[in-house]
Amino acid sequence: MLTETRVLYVFIYVRDLAVSRAFYADKLGLRVIEEDEGCVKLDGGNTILALNRAADYGIVLPDIRDHSTDVVWLVDDVAQARANLEARGVEFRPTDWYQPGGIVDFYDPDGRWLTLYQPSTEALGWPSGERIRAVVEARRQRNGGGTGQRLSQPPDPQAEPPGLADAELIYLFTFVPDSRTAQSFYHDTLGVRALEGGPCSRTSGGDEDGVVKWDTGGVMVATHHVEPERTLEDFDQHLCPPRELQDGRMKGVAPVFYAPGLEKVAQELARGNPDLAPQVRSTPVGLIARIDDPTGHLVFLYEPSAEALATASGRKIQEILSVPLDVPVCAA
Repeated sequence: MLTETRVLYVFIYVRDLAVSRAFYADKLGLRVIEEDEGCVKLDGGNTILALNRAADYGIVLPDIRDHSTDVVWLVDDVAQARANLEARGVEFRPTDWYQPGGIVDFYDPDGRWLTLYQPSTEALGWPSGERIRAVVEARRQRNGGGTGQRLSQPPDPQAEPPGLADAELIYLFTFVPDSRTAQSFYHDTLGVRALEGGPCSRTSGGDEDGVVKWDTGGVMVATHHVEPERTLEDFDQHLCPPRELQDGRMKGVAPVFYAPGLEKVAQELARGNPDLAPQVRSTPVGLIARIDDPTGHLVFLYEPSAEALATASGRKIQEILSVPLDVPVCAA
């Protein structure tokens, strides 16, 4: 059903739009594509990061730090990227190196978990690593053959340190209490192919049962099982923050999947899954359907209108859809 889908948007619901705009656009240095009084759209490389006021959509955010998702940017030098962003006023947790590579976590004004990621040589040999290399190559082509990645360069003392304008949003991790339910939703219900882990037989360094990376274009959606308890050995392997999930408050970040022929897609979903029954809404920017993921998260399906494709964000959507990112995927 959504075997050829891509993530066009990552919606981030925020309490104060002005405060969040200042953080993402000014501190992180993301380029603003479009904005109005209710939404700020930012360039995330192979997706659009859209900041929306949570209150406008009835989204209740956690009253603790939100570890229900992790929004991950790809960088080629995590130490230099961290130093550059620290110079712009971003505060970080300790940098952690483990099997998949180097990561460093930080938080937005709503306590949402964000990460910079530098893949290890081993990780680049996994199926997800093939996708990462394809994303880097697409960026190189987009920048006329150059890397377009300034995060590895020491900051010019006469200029503001570089932000994330030339980085790629590469992963959206969603943390789930039941990995089997998550796999059934993405694989069986939505028809998204597994790129790595879970129902896919191709190996990676992750827990095949607990971490599944889905084939969703330049931004990989990954479902990650939340362990009920973590031992000292777990923390030695990966200094990941404790994950406390609040029921009903896990909808602050949502992927928006490209779904041409959305009305037919919604009808097929409703036939096989009457409990989901996505309602398609017609808006000036196209058709959109909200689905409440049975693991507690939120996803959207979207078919842009011709009017939407004529806007600045629409041109970005066309760019996203035109990027070749073919890598071998699991057929299961």
